[in-house]
This record gives sequence, structure tokens and C-alpha cells, in this order.
Amino acid sequence: MKKHLLFFLSAIIFLSSCSKENSNSSSAIDLFHEEYYSVNILPSLNNFKAAIEKQITLTENFKTNTTQENFTLLQTQWVNCASSFSKTRVYNVVDVKSLYYDIIIYNFPVNPSLIENNILEKTTFNTDYISNSSTVSKGLAAMEYLLYNENGTKNSLTLLQEDTFRVNYLLAITKENLRQINLLIDFWQQGYKDTFKSYKSLSCIENARCLAFNQLINIIDIIRVTKIGKPAGLEKTPNTDVELLEAYRSKSSLKLIQSSLEEIQNAYALSSVNFANIVDEISDSSEISSEINNSFNTVYNNIDAIDTDLYTAILNGDQSVATLHTSLLTLLQYFSVDGASILSVNVLPTDNDGD
Repeated sequence: MKKHLLFFLSAIIFLSSCSKENSNSSSAIDLFHEEYYSVNILPSLNNFKAAIEKQITLTENFKTNTTQENFTLLQTQWVNCASSFSKTRVYNVVDVKSLYYDIIIYNFPVNPSLIENNILEKTTFNTDYISNSSTVSKGLAAMEYLLYNENGTKNSLTLLQEDTFRVNYLLAITKENLRQINLLIDFWQQGYKDTFKSYKSLSCIENARCLAFNQLINIIDIIRVTKIGKPAGLEKTPNTDVELLEAYRSKSSLKLIQSSLEEIQNAYALSSVNFANIVDEISDSSEISSEINNSFNTVYNNIDAIDTDLYTAILNGDQSVATLHTSLLTLLQYFSVDGASILSVNVLPTDNDGD
């Protein structure tokens, strides 16, 4: 009898929450389905495209005039490209992920031997050549290797100045990134944006809100486990391996992490089309969104507390890295437990080996 009563009460609570969502937050939900792509996703893709186009121009300038000044511009722009791409990963929902654009554009760590062997072929590095190359020999990670690597006594600038094929390879893999982001934008524009808008099923894999919110959870967990925990020896093993960091050669790992987190916060609360509006309306309270905002601030403060780059901080055993790792778990729990519960979102498994 007690079991039947508990079931009955649970059913009432569930139906009551569904009724409240339908009556109070339908406009926010409708806005999400209609405009999440145009307000959040497309601008991030276009920003990365613009950054890569500028990188191509700077690489062509460097090819003509291999000066220190032009090289420094290339290095700086690479960080801008990688930061822009870090934001696009926030929108790498399941259907898009299955097409592997993110891995083609930025797979890390790279394989230096493959890159060097490719360059040694001294061939024409055209689209056919690069598109058939391994993802660990091209993309943003390979660009970073060519722009920031030191080989013995020769730095990256000297290596590029001495070998035009090296510059040609750099230009070719940069152009391949532009080709891939154009393909990704075309995929959205030529039909998937409408499919995404229409995803309103009870099944998470066919519900735009569920897919989009799960990707926010996914990226937080990947940052915590893959981009900090494993390199810092904070996941399953105490052994550190700084070469697992996303961008250790350029010492910009933390910058890329913060870029992704800022875009997650934008999608959750700061954008005109966000999840906080839906969460607040369903719960009839801003308490959870306020806690999430406070948690973001704690994470940013912990990032700022690392007064060196992440590579150096891990090597030095800086406890601020562990503090950051812990604060990311707190942020993750707000999303995967509190936020997901209010949104009636089923949390999908996270692949901690990639984005």
C-alpha cells in the first residue's frame, strides 16, 4: 500500500512540474528552439572562421617576408584562433560531433614525427594531401607545434625561415581549417539548423534543449578531467604529464580553458537566448542560476590564482591547480544535478577523451 502511495505522489509531483513548465516557460522554451542557433551557435562559428581567415593572411605575409615581426603576429593570431575555436566546442552537439569536425580542426596532442615526415616529403601540400593526413599531423595543434616548437638550438622562426616547405605546410593546414569550418557552417545552414529547431521529443537525443545543455555539461567535465585533471595527476593516477595539456607549447592552456568556460556561461545566462531564463521560470526562483553564477566566479578566481601558465604550475606542484580542479567539480554538479533536474534533462555519458 505504501509503495502505491509513494508512486501516486511521485506521479503528481512529476505532472505538476511538467504543467508548470508548459504554462510558465513556454515562451522561453520556444525562443530557445527558434533562436539558439542564430544567437549563440552561428556567431561562434563565424568568429572562428574570421580568425582563421586572418591567420591565412598573416601566414601568406610571412611567406613573403619571414621577419620576426610577422612571425610574432602569427603566434599571437594562433592563440586568437584557438580561443575562438574553444568557444565553438560548446555547441558541438551529438549530431555534429559524429561528423568529427572538432577532431579534424583540433586534435591534441599532435605527433611531431608525423608532421616532420610530412614536411620532409617536400611535395605540394594541397587539399587532397592534407585532407588525407592524420588528424594528429594537422589542425590547430599542428599549427601550434610549427609556431612554438623548439628543435635543439633552432627555434620555430629559424626553422620556418630555413625551409619553405615548412611554411607551405603551415599554410596548407591553416587553409584546411578554413575548409573544415566552412563545411561545418554549411552543415548547419543547409538543413541541420531546422532539424535542431524541430527537436522537441521526450527522448534526449532528439531534443534540442537536452542536447545543448548536455554539451555544456560535457565541456565542463572534459575541462576538469582531460584538460586539467589528467595532465596534473588528479585523475586516477598521481602521475603528471604536462604534454597532455591542450596547448602547452604556447603556454595558453588556461586561456583556452577560460574561453570555453566563458562561452558556457554565455549560453547559460548571458546571451539573450539562454538556459537561465528557462530554469528560473520553471523553478519560479533565480536561486539555482545565482548559485551557478557564483560558482563561475569561483572558477575564474581560481584560474586567476594561478600566476604562471598551467604547464609551469603543474611542474611546480602548485596547489592552485587542484583547487581549480575541485571548483570545476562543483560547477559541474550544479549543471548535471540541479540544472538538469529543473530542465528535466537526462544527462548523457561524457567522453573524457575528447570534445
